[in-house]
Amino acid sequence: MLNKKLIMAVVVIIALIGSIIVIKGVLSSKKGKKTAPAASTKGLPGKKVIAKKAISKGKGGLTVKIFNYKNAEIPMRAKIFRAVNADSSVYASSTVGGRMTELIPGTYDIEVDTVPQKIFKNVKVNEGKETIKDLGCVTGALIVKTINSKKAPAYFPLRVLYGKTNDMVTAFMTNKSLEIIPGTYDIEIGTSPRQYKKDVRVEGGKESIVDLGCLTGTLIVKTTDENKKDVRCNVKILKADTNEIVSSSNSNKPVELGKGKYNIEVMSSPRQSKKDIAVNTAEEGIVEFTVAAPIIPQKAMKTVPVPAKAKQ
Repeated sequence: MLNKKLIMAVVVIIALIGSIIVIKGVLSSKKGKKTAPAASTKGLPGKKVIAKKAISKGKGGLTVKIFNYKNAEIPMRAKIFRAVNADSSVYASSTVGGRMTELIPGTYDIEVDTVPQKIFKNVKVNEGKETIKDLGCVTGALIVKTINSKKAPAYFPLRVLYGKTNDMVTAFMTNKSLEIIPGTYDIEIGTSPRQYKKDVRVEGGKESIVDLGCLTGTLIVKTTDENKKDVRCNVKILKADTNEIVSSSNSNKPVELGKGKYNIEVMSSPRQSKKDIAVNTAEEGIVEFTVAAPIIPQKAMKTVPVPAKAKQ
């Protein structure tokens, strides 16, 4: 009888212990559960939200979108002028592409800092609203390619002129890309003498390449004395037909010249010259002169004073 009571007591104790363990597990699971926070898009790619700038009372906003010849939006500078009447407008503000500028409601003209500057007229700005003016692609690109007599890229000064005029649009350099508004231009290349390319067309959104190849040859005016030693002299190179000076330099070094015939003058003593020296593109020519060797001044002899006793 005693054994049965003991067994029953052990069973009750085990049941109580199991109940306590179960209750603790339930309580801990409830404690661990938390309400999940609302999903945030902050910092996630593709979910960036750009807050719009509030527009001041009594004003409107203007955003100008400008694209280059590669169809990429660029922060090009622009000036904004408020239209006073049909004939004139006054400066109101400066901006860059893609940035909103607050303005008094009205009609505006926009001068974009292209080459040359271009004006877009009659852009309306309304109170309390942002006007987005998409100017689209405003430029094309121009590259004038040249090489020298050694087949290496030749970097000559370049002037872009309005077509059929001598009015300069901009100055630049060959073998470099110039962004310019679409149009037809004349080009002046700063070789000796200058050379020209007429009616060069630039289209918006495209890259125009003008490959002029080799424009020059090389001429060395070599001056030596009777012993075949180099003597440096000043040299003038003139066009054979007009006698116009195209280059002034020192002898014994190469000079890049356009194809043609030249007169050469060496400022030796006495002066010497040769006429109708031909220069061909992609070729090297040499014209030689024998000149008097330079006179080296002798050092003056030092006078030794005579002692006073010696004079007696």
